Amino acid sequence: MAVGGRTRGSIMKFSGEKIERVLDLIYDAAAENDLWPHALTAIADLTRSEGGILFGVSLTAERVYFDFNGRLNEECKRAFQERHIQNPWSRYMAHQPTGRVVLSDEAISLEELRRSAFYDEVLRPQQVAHNGMMALAVRDDFRAAFNMCRSARQGTFDPGEQRLLAWLSPHLCRSVTLGFRIDGYLALQQAAFDVLDRLADGVAVLDRKARVLFANAAARRMAAEGMLRLHQSISTHSPAHSRRLNELIRDAIQGNAGGAMSLPRILDGRLLTILVSSIRSRDLGRLSDGGVKDAAVLLFVIDPANRRSLPLGQIMDVYGLTQAEARVALAASSGNTIFETAQSLGLSPNTIKTHLRRVFAKTATGRQAELAALVAAIGSMRIGETDS
Repeated sequence: MAVGGRTRGSIMKFSGEKIERVLDLIYDAAAENDLWPHALTAIADLTRSEGGILFGVSLTAERVYFDFNGRLNEECKRAFQERHIQNPWSRYMAHQPTGRVVLSDEAISLEELRRSAFYDEVLRPQQVAHNGMMALAVRDDFRAAFNMCRSARQGTFDPGEQRLLAWLSPHLCRSVTLGFRIDGYLALQQAAFDVLDRLADGVAVLDRKARVLFANAAARRMAAEGMLRLHQSISTHSPAHSRRLNELIRDAIQGNAGGAMSLPRILDGRLLTILVSSIRSRDLGRLSDGGVKDAAVLLFVIDPANRRSLPLGQIMDVYGLTQAEARVALAASSGNTIFETAQSLGLSPNTIKTHLRRVFAKTATGRQAELAALVAAIGSMRIGETDS
């Protein structure tokens, strides 16, 4: 990143190469927090300072959420966190805008500061007397802050050093804000895969060559029971059902809707439902960032017996269905034909067709495969529950 002409002139006493290195460290630290101590130490070297610290704090809760230490004393840092989050400097900075460089002598004179317990326990042991401070991000009671500390011998920052800190200020603010977004996004990605792994139904993600990229715990259990085979490609215990599954997967890889099929359990013949869907382009980046690259197809393997975790009242409330419509929706989502659904519910096929038309209209679906996917999305989420 080039240093602008006027700014370069005002900080020309600093090595351009060193400034570029500092900028690289600042922005790299957004994605790799372990680089912050190196960035802070490099800024301290540029400004002839003892060291620096970057931290996130709530003054009301008196809690430090994170801190990165660039060459300052760890024992003094612990004293700050335990007893001196509220101090003359922090109280003054609580009212300062983000990005403004504030010299500590503006907040309180060194003579007055030396009479405080904060100075005795935190500053004096590490020979800190002056500070250059910035608020980098503020939200409600939370503040991310930057401090660059100097000894009495080093004195306060000279005009050139102040200009350098002011020039670095927007870069520090951007990096911290970007880091929050990256951390939050990665946390959401990890949470999403944790949820997938805890679903009651099997989930598998395939690439464009139909190779298995991810299988959750339920899918792995089904493989251990012999119903699925997950080694590289996916198949079932039945050659005929495997051929049908491969047809649906090929259809999804080509960008089509995919579809649904049933698969009998080995032990009791009870039908499972397999939903196959192509992965939309907007989801590709999310899966890639979550560590699953080249994803093309998503499979749900649903055991209708697990639908007991989805009360009729829940699906009635979500889609405004009557009790009769909800019963038909749940029965039809298991992959049964209209005749089989009618038999299981003790109703006529025409009655089932009438209820299904109303269910399709209320749920904005057009066929049983879409309805099954919708019910699966609700009924699979049995987080924290165990089968009875």
